[in-house]
Amino acid sequence: MGLLSRRADASATGASFDVIFIGSGMGSLGAAAVLSRHGLKVLVLERHSVAGGMTHTFQRKGYEWDVGVHCLGKLHDPDEPLRRVFDFVTEGALGWARMDRVYDRLVFADRCHDYVTGAEAFEAELCGTFPSERKAITAYVRLLHGVKRASLRYFIQHVLPRWMTPLTHPVLGWPFRRHSNRTTRDVLSSLTSDPRLLGVLTGQWGNYALPPGHSSFAMHALVAENYLEGACYPVGGAGGILDHIAPVITRAGGQVRVRAEVKEILVKDGRALGVRLTDGEELRARYVISGAGAAQTLGSLLPEPWRPPEVTRGLQRIPQSIGHLGLYLGLKGAPDEVALPATNVWVHAGYDHDANLRAFTRAVSAPLPVVYLSSSSARDPSWAQRHPGRSTLTALCPAPYDWFEKWEGTRWRRRGAEYDDLKARLSERLLCVVLEQFPQLKGRVAYQELSTPLSTAHFAHRPRGSIYGLEHSPERFRQPWLRSRLPIQGLLLVGQDAVSVGVGASLMSGVLAASIVLRRNVLGDLLRKDSP
Repeated sequence: MGLLSRRADASATGASFDVIFIGSGMGSLGAAAVLSRHGLKVLVLERHSVAGGMTHTFQRKGYEWDVGVHCLGKLHDPDEPLRRVFDFVTEGALGWARMDRVYDRLVFADRCHDYVTGAEAFEAELCGTFPSERKAITAYVRLLHGVKRASLRYFIQHVLPRWMTPLTHPVLGWPFRRHSNRTTRDVLSSLTSDPRLLGVLTGQWGNYALPPGHSSFAMHALVAENYLEGACYPVGGAGGILDHIAPVITRAGGQVRVRAEVKEILVKDGRALGVRLTDGEELRARYVISGAGAAQTLGSLLPEPWRPPEVTRGLQRIPQSIGHLGLYLGLKGAPDEVALPATNVWVHAGYDHDANLRAFTRAVSAPLPVVYLSSSSARDPSWAQRHPGRSTLTALCPAPYDWFEKWEGTRWRRRGAEYDDLKARLSERLLCVVLEQFPQLKGRVAYQELSTPLSTAHFAHRPRGSIYGLEHSPERFRQPWLRSRLPIQGLLLVGQDAVSVGVGASLMSGVLAASIVLRRNVLGDLLRKDSP
């Protein structure tokens, strides 16, 4: 039957599990592996035909693309907490390749700006471009480190009992919320009045899908600080994450089931008892851990009588993050032939990111606000051996769900001529950006495919095709209920809504959930020098 199954064995169908996971994203997989290594029996349920959530890869005509793992920070050093966790959940089998010294290149009409590896080098590079802003740049880097430190106490609250929230939320959370309560633009405008510097410092805003006028500065700071020491990519591609975690789960007697969609969380007397699948099958466990996002977990899967009013009101105040377009290109030629960099390239319409996005969401014909270019074939040292003579590149751009909403309910690849025409026009615009940045690719595009927010809703089951779950605005961090421990006993949350955006943050949300189940400090255990 292999590592993945469509349905449990007859003996397992009626069995009890220690923990059932809804969804197989990084938070679920990480927590499942940790619990499996501690002797618990887990069941991971995935509605899609492929497990892995946004860490999975897909193939067309011999080409391969990742859908959500483009690069990760904090993995270069084996002693980094995130690296320790990854090594634990994969039993050290997953390797990491460092990307180029310039991990992000920001392209504007007048010039390019580089983010270089190392906090001091990053600061020096910016000061070389903006010599009169040295004081502001130094203060900015110091703020990034400060938010990171404050976040540690803030996220400790996730593992503490909910009855302590009235005490812990103001005491442990305040140092972090001083930053999360302000927008990125508000904070940076207090440091500099140079609009070009502000645009450069926020050039990664696509990583959390909110421009500086709307994003929480804490969210911006966590992402920016995460990459200060550079970025890495999994050797063997993003699919290697599931390939190395699934055996850890199955060897301990656990399962990863695909095409197993959860319809409802079973609750009795205020405690989660298990789940009911869409085919009617009921499964029981001591804990239910959801990686389906806060809105779906608490607004759809949880029976209505058990939905706390404060949660319902809170969800109404936090929109889903914006959707995106993804142009996936299959290229003729090996990585050394196509000569793509391992660097992430961000092509911006201008330095005012809020104005750029606002114009684009109002009119599809407006300039593309930002296009993110990433090549997994350029950063995976095993690529040439796995896919000889081929390379790939992905171009991503934010796009609102509203543009595609009228095709909601239509079938994938059967949405009609008008939809196909819109996709063709958007594909051509993205391809023009790609060829402008990499003219050596002219004549090498052998395959192309465009995803829209409808694709994300279909394959990842994300409400309104959101790329990062709930938007990471100041309001999102003001919700004391939005944490690992949900208001229903025995029901936990993992994924981007539990902590923050990104694969690394989702994995850490899994560590928090595992700590609650095991009643021990899992991360503390892993950070000990003698830990496996």
